[in-house]
Amino acid sequence: MRPIILFRRCFDLNDVDLQEEFEIAKQYCDVVETRTEVPPGSLVIGRYSVLPYYDELEKELKLNNSQLINTHSEHRYVADLCQYAEDLGNYTPRTYTTWGHLQEGAWIVKGKTNSRKFNWDTMMYAEGRTKLLEVIKRLLDDPFISEQGLVVRDYIPLEILEYSLHGLPIAKEWRCFFYKETLLASGFYWSSHADMYDEPLPEEGRLFAEQVAKIVSPHCSFFVMDVAKRQDGGYVVIELNDGQMSGLSMVDPHELYRNLIKATKD
Repeated sequence: MRPIILFRRCFDLNDVDLQEEFEIAKQYCDVVETRTEVPPGSLVIGRYSVLPYYDELEKELKLNNSQLINTHSEHRYVADLCQYAEDLGNYTPRTYTTWGHLQEGAWIVKGKTNSRKFNWDTMMYAEGRTKLLEVIKRLLDDPFISEQGLVVRDYIPLEILEYSLHGLPIAKEWRCFFYKETLLASGFYWSSHADMYDEPLPEEGRLFAEQVAKIVSPHCSFFVMDVAKRQDGGYVVIELNDGQMSGLSMVDPHELYRNLIKATKD
């Protein structure tokens, strides 16, 4: 199948970075903005365009003898933390869907897909059971998060660069785009703090990510893995996401699209 990018940019025409990514993508692959423009027999990379009607889009493309780079089942795997956390084991923080047994410790609380990390000290981080229950209550009152279902995760101390608003820790964290087991491109996660740190993913971090990708790739073809440096010197997977819907952070779009199109053609 011939790769083609279905790129949704109309939702924010004032986003300069998004418009720049759109123009760069066109240098490496044919890009269309509506599903009716997809040629028959295409492998469709749905950049920012598969939600909220993933299943419907998948069925329509099938009528055109085309398919998305990730099936709906693959998308659901990386969109639901509970599905992949068990498979990753010690590569990612321990995750709980019930919390009655949690008494002492430090945790983060989030939805299965999204979080309120920019309200870190009141809607994500909890130290001790009393604070844990307070954060859970706030998130249950948040319709966007509560409808996903809540999860509690062990808090893993990371190498912190600085603390931002509401105590949000800005850690050494990198966004890694993968096609199956191939690392396409990586870059510093915190684009809003790029002026203070822009080091590439270290070699040991890359090897760690590639090892984890061997576990993930049978379940999803095009995905993002966010990897952080632990305080003890190791690495940890913060989360996975569908590569189609994930922002670039500080990933070089030229490197991403060049390698992605090459990988899908090999």
